[in-house]
Amino acid sequence: MKKEDILRFLFRVINRLIPKNKNQIVFESTPDFSDNVFSIFDYIQNNERSKDKYSLVWLIYDKKFLKKLKNQNINAYQKFSFKGLYCLLRSKYIFVSHNSFITLKTKNQILINLWHGMPLKTMLFTKPSKDEQNLLKSKDIIDNVDIFIATSMIMKTAIASCFYANPRKIHLTGQPRNDKLFDMTSKEKLSDLLNIDLSNYEKIVIFCPTFRKSKYVIDGVSKKINIFNFNDYDKTIFHEYLTNHKILFLLKFHPFEEKYYLSKFKNQENSHVILITKKMLQNEFLDLYDILSAVDVLITDYSSVYFDFLLRNKPVIFCPTDLDEYSKSRGFILEPYDFWTPGPKVKDFKNFLKELTKIIENSNYYKEERELINNIVNKYHDDNSCERVYNLVFENNP
Repeated sequence: MKKEDILRFLFRVINRLIPKNKNQIVFESTPDFSDNVFSIFDYIQNNERSKDKYSLVWLIYDKKFLKKLKNQNINAYQKFSFKGLYCLLRSKYIFVSHNSFITLKTKNQILINLWHGMPLKTMLFTKPSKDEQNLLKSKDIIDNVDIFIATSMIMKTAIASCFYANPRKIHLTGQPRNDKLFDMTSKEKLSDLLNIDLSNYEKIVIFCPTFRKSKYVIDGVSKKINIFNFNDYDKTIFHEYLTNHKILFLLKFHPFEEKYYLSKFKNQENSHVILITKKMLQNEFLDLYDILSAVDVLITDYSSVYFDFLLRNKPVIFCPTDLDEYSKSRGFILEPYDFWTPGPKVKDFKNFLKELTKIIENSNYYKEERELINNIVNKYHDDNSCERVYNLVFENNP
């Protein structure tokens, strides 16, 4: 038995013996203080029926950000520090955005995996693998999760397939982070974040490409040419287009590969092109969903962020420049791609500008297709997902 397995076993034994504080909740997310976990934390902290009832604790990776949280009087500790582990041992409830602590929690705790998006692409058990033994081990680990969430029945099926999870553990609540899409102050938050006057722009467009590069593999084709991977891309023409149409173009990379791409594309910036980084958002205690409602047009390739954006029925442009390669290396759990992506598909710069112009002139472009997919992937079209998750966890487990 490996050393880490022995330590994990000992921790679980101790964890089983330590009494739990039924009113203490631990939160952990990747990146720190973000996504669905951040949203449910904010709801519990500020909701009248819960804000004084529970002790809320964050476990944080980044030491510098940990200090910022403490300065805001937020109860937070370094993940895997002595104090952090002690809080984990004492907490009845554990909220995570990935698969943290699954191997450490015991039956006298409730672990809620809110995840970080509904699946468009294959992952975990739906990805091809020859390592059956490792998959079986993963199945045993995932069985420790008490609650998963989904946005619709088809997403519940997809989650069950990806995690090999008991469907009875997967509940239709919507994603807590999506409540922010109905926040009417998002433009103010974006203006403050960027320290600019948004009235100087007629449209706000954001490009959110999917996660591609990991330590072990690149899904599809790595974006070595330009941010879109268009062979005919012309930065000068693009900046002139943005200026002439008074468009603010935001670029938000996946946090897992942000460092890799920032050095390559930082020189893309001008008064109409702005990079939004994880650090920028964290410094203001925001995440992407705090500002996403301010956006008029979303551009992506294979990121499932558009499932959420559909709740506002705003236009989406898809750039599947390497669809064949991506399908082979990663693949999709929802197919065909053309059906599930309700917007124009562009694979070169010329057509990209052409389709963007159509959308600027007519926001109803692809409206019916967006409504169709939205009704399939999102059961709820409101800002009550946090409340549904709260009721699910705490009303059913008093």
